[in-house]
Amino acid sequence: MWLYKHHTASDIIDLNHETGQWRPVADEEKPKSARVLADLPIRGSYEEVNGKPYFKYWTDDNRHVFRTFDGKVFEICRKLPDGSTIEATPGLHCVIEPAKYADGRLREGMSDVSLVAGDGTVLYTLTYDSGYFLRLYASDFTAAAMVQDLSDWDFFVALKGGIEIFAERAASGKIPLAITGTTAMVEGHEVPCDDLLYCDTGEVCPRSGVWVCIEDMRQGQMVRKNEKMPSLDGNDVTWVWSRER
Repeated sequence: MWLYKHHTASDIIDLNHETGQWRPVADEEKPKSARVLADLPIRGSYEEVNGKPYFKYWTDDNRHVFRTFDGKVFEICRKLPDGSTIEATPGLHCVIEPAKYADGRLREGMSDVSLVAGDGTVLYTLTYDSGYFLRLYASDFTAAAMVQDLSDWDFFVALKGGIEIFAERAASGKIPLAITGTTAMVEGHEVPCDDLLYCDTGEVCPRSGVWVCIEDMRQGQMVRKNEKMPSLDGNDVTWVWSRER
C-alpha cells in the first residue's frame, strides 16, 4: 500500500502490511493523470523519528492501524461494510506531553507520545522532536496554511486526533463520506471523486435528488433544483448528491 511522508505530503513509499517491508515509489510508477496526492491510491502516512519509520494507514480489509519501526502493530478501529466505525480497543487513546529528563527538567522542544489502553496500560511510548513540526507549521505562509493545522505537519498530533475522531464516530454511529484513492462510497455505491457533487447549506441546489451530509451519511434530505440547501440540526453543513429519490 502507498503511504506519503506526513509532514511533506511527498516521498511516497510502498509498504507491505504482512511483512513490514517498504520501498520508495518512483515517479514513473505514479499514474500520469495524477495531479495531486488525492489522485493517488494513498492509504495513510508515515514519519521518521531518529531515522526510524512509524506508519498509520488503512489496511485492505478496512482496519486503521498504527505500526512502529520494529514491527508492532496496534489496531485502532475497523470500518464496517455499512460505513460505520467500531473501536478495535475500546478506550484506546493517545497522550502527548512535554518530555522531561530523569531529574525532572523539561527537554525543550521534545514531547513524549504514548498509546494508552482504556484501563490505563501504556502500550507504546516514544520521544520525538515536536518543536521541529511546530516551527514548520508556524513558518508556513502559503495559501494552504489557511486550511491546515498542526496535525497536517505533526504525524503524532494527527494520530492522536484520528483516534479521538474514530472513538466519537464509534460512539455516535456516524457514517461519514469515505474516500479511498480516487473513489468514494455514497450510501453504499462507489462514485468517482471527479463525479461527486457538493453543495453547502444556504447555496442554491444545482440538482434535484437526495442529498446526504458528508459528516453523517445517515442524514439525507430530498432537495429540488434551485431550492436553498438546508441546515442540519441548526448547523451549516456540506451535502453531497446521492441519488434521484
